[in-house]
Order: sequence, then C-alpha cells, then structure tokens
Amino acid sequence: MNAQTWVAIAAAVIAVTALYFNARYTRAADRAARSAEAQTKIQQQLRIDAAQPYVWVDVRPDDVTGTLLNLVIGNSGPTVATNIRVQIEPSLPAIDQLRERAQAAQARLADGIRSLAPGRTIAWPLGQGFNLLHTDGPQVHTFTVTADGPFGAVPSQTYIIDPADLRGSLDRPAPLHKLAKVVEELSRTLQSASNGRTDAAPALPQWR
Repeated sequence: MNAQTWVAIAAAVIAVTALYFNARYTRAADRAARSAEAQTKIQQQLRIDAAQPYVWVDVRPDDVTGTLLNLVIGNSGPTVATNIRVQIEPSLPAIDQLRERAQAAQARLADGIRSLAPGRTIAWPLGQGFNLLHTDGPQVHTFTVTADGPFGAVPSQTYIIDPADLRGSLDRPAPLHKLAKVVEELSRTLQSASNGRTDAAPALPQWR
C-alpha cells in the first residue's frame, strides 16, 4: 500500500475513534442533564411541601379540666389551609348534653371549613372521658382529612383514632389551670381581708 492509503486508513481510524468518544460524551452529558433536571424537580417539590399547611384532627383530653374529651382540629404547617374537609366514620360519641353540639361540629367538618391559619386550633367538647370510654374493647374511628394550600391540594390523610387508647391514662389539668386556681383562691382571701374579716387567719392557696 502506498502512503496515501495509509493516510486514508489513519484518518478513518481517527474519525471512528472521535465518533466513539463523542457519542460517549453525548450520552454522559444527557445523563448529567437528566440528573440535574431530576434534582431541580426534587428541590422544587421539597420547597412546595415545606410551604404547605399540615392539617390534623384528633380526640384529646381538655387542657383545662383534664376530664373532658375534645374533638380538635389544627394546622401545624407554615401557611393557611383552605377548603378543609374531615370525614369521621363512624361518628364520635358524646354525652347527652353535648350530643347535638358534637354532631353539628362533625357535620361542619364534613361540609368543610373555609380556612385555618397556621398554629390555629378549634375544639368541640364531647363529654367526660369516664362517660365516653367503654370499660373494654376498641372504639375505632376512621378520619379522612383533605385540604388545599398555596400550591394546590394537600395529599389527603386517612388514619384511625381509638379514644379507648386513653383509657386508664393520667388525668391531670395543665399547669396554667393550677395557677388560675391559686390566683382565684388568693383573690378570695384578699377580698375577705378587705371586708374586715378578722375572725380567722386567711388560708394560703393550695395547688390542686
């Protein structure tokens, strides 16, 4: 073979080699671009999720009395929740004096609450725990919560709440309730002193 043939063969080999590495580079660039796009979508979704409201519903002991059970809805997210709906199956029980009020609350939740600000809670009394909790067996209720946030619908939540789980739990009012009782007793003591009662020394307020 003459020199021109060798030159042509070398040029062909160089071209094929360049084409091979160019194809590999193109595939690597495509993978990098797809990976960057996926990361961008993930970061965007994380920002959206972090800015969405978080609506929850629960059956909780009352912070003041310690004996009442309340149906409570709240928003623990950073933004306002709108178009909130809660389905409770079966309906929660209530004592006779509060049954109509409790049924109205559950109907309102099912029909929808227009908005719930961050950190806001709404509570409806159901009655004393010792009247609502059966002596044995579960009292299962299924809660389904839907709501909208600033970026559209929040993923719905469906979970089970069993008030019977509270059976036998410690019944203790919140510390602020105790402080309020102390202030109330102190006020009565001062009022008695101002009315001129000197027949007995005023009693010091006691924690309850």
